[in-house]
This record gives sequence, structure tokens and C-alpha cells, in this order.
Amino acid sequence: MKIVVLHGAGGEQGITALGTNEGGWVLVNITASAARQLAGAGPAPVQAGLRQAQARAIVLTDARIEHLGGLIALRDGAPIDLYATPALFEELTSQMPVLPMLQHYCGVHWRVVPVAGDHNVASFSVEGMPNLEFTAIATRVAPPAHAAHRRSPVVGDSIALAVRDRETGQRVFCAPGLSRIGETEFAWMQQADCLLVDGLAVPEDDGPAPTCIELLPQMAARHKVLFGEGGASRRRSLAEQGIELAYDGMEIEL
Repeated sequence: MKIVVLHGAGGEQGITALGTNEGGWVLVNITASAARQLAGAGPAPVQAGLRQAQARAIVLTDARIEHLGGLIALRDGAPIDLYATPALFEELTSQMPVLPMLQHYCGVHWRVVPVAGDHNVASFSVEGMPNLEFTAIATRVAPPAHAAHRRSPVVGDSIALAVRDRETGQRVFCAPGLSRIGETEFAWMQQADCLLVDGLAVPEDDGPAPTCIELLPQMAARHKVLFGEGGASRRRSLAEQGIELAYDGMEIEL
């Protein structure tokens, strides 16, 4: 399994691409800047095979406005294969009707990820990537200002993503924007060989809680990657703890 970070720092959440030796790719979220990188117009290098594949499969983890802008930036080209929960599809068709608009341009293939109601965890497949098993885990993330459920969040408003390579057994846990780490998320993080998370996340409890940065050294993962800002000094400090700070164009192979 191959991982390419398209956007690792700044005001936007981390955007990653997951690929296999068979040449398939799926994006975890999308922004306008990541779309420009895929088109060859971005400032950071991107693995050549990813551009050649013209990746159009996207797993959406939440309905942040940056992701909506990224979908719009992909309006030219082949139809988008969009994997999202029922709550996110609701956002994208009624509250922020991006999908109806895209149907007039590239078109969208709707792929429902069944995390909703009492179903907090669900496995699914991405078409054309049979060697990867995807699992969506409902998470608690502060809803964006435009969200329909901003005052009463529902299951599926946001998810983390766990991906297992069926051939090698290697596992990735990707949770951009994660703010609270519950027992379920923590269990999946402990199983991962590669962690891609935000540094400000904290466990769900009522007392003082360590940040994700303080939790990561306890994890067995070989790659512990943080999305977020940081200069050379912060990068060195994290490296001393076995943690890598994500950057645009970063590549990991498991």
C-alpha cells in the first residue's frame, strides 16, 4: 500500500491518496489546492502514477467547506466516485447542494458508506481496489458552521478511516480533523502500522487529557504522522518522539 500526502499543513485538513501496486488510487478528502496538484499545477511534487491515474475516487470524512470546494474543482473530467455516509450525502444535496450541481458537469457516482443511526462502524470496498479493506468509524468532530446538524450532531457527520491491505496485513488509520479520541478510535489506532492524525485530538473523558501528540509515542505504529503547522524546530522535537510532521508530497509505502 502506498500513501501520498497531498496537503499536510496549513488551514486545511490533511488530504491523502492511498494506492496499490495495481495502480489504483483513492483520495481521502479533497481540496481545491489538492485538485490543482493532481492536475499538475500545484507547487508540490506528486507521484507520477497518481497523476496518470487521474484519481476520481474520493472518501469524504466530513462536510468541511474546503472539501466542498475541492469537489467543485474536480468538475471537469470523468465522473467522481464519491464514498460518503448518508449524513454527508444529505449535506451535499440539501444544505450545500454541491452534488446536484456536479451532475451538470462531470457527474457523480454515489457510493454510500453505511455509518448511520446505531451503526457506528462499517466496512466497505472501493471499486477497482480489491486488495484494500476499508472501515469507516464514526467520530466526534465539531460540525462546520453551515452544517444542518451543527446543533444536534448525528452519527455519520464525520468519520475516521481504517484501511487494511489484504495481501500484507498492513493497516493505516487516517483521521484528519479528529478532535476527540473515543475507545473505538483508540482501539483502531493501536492496531495501525501507520497513523495519520491531527495533533490536537484528545481522549474522551471528563478530566485533563493528554493530546494526540502525547499519546502517539505509546502506539506501536511504524509511521506516526501529524497533520498541521510547524517549522524546523517543531519537526525536530516531534522526530525525537518518533513522530513525523506531514508535508505536501510526503510518500509512505507499507
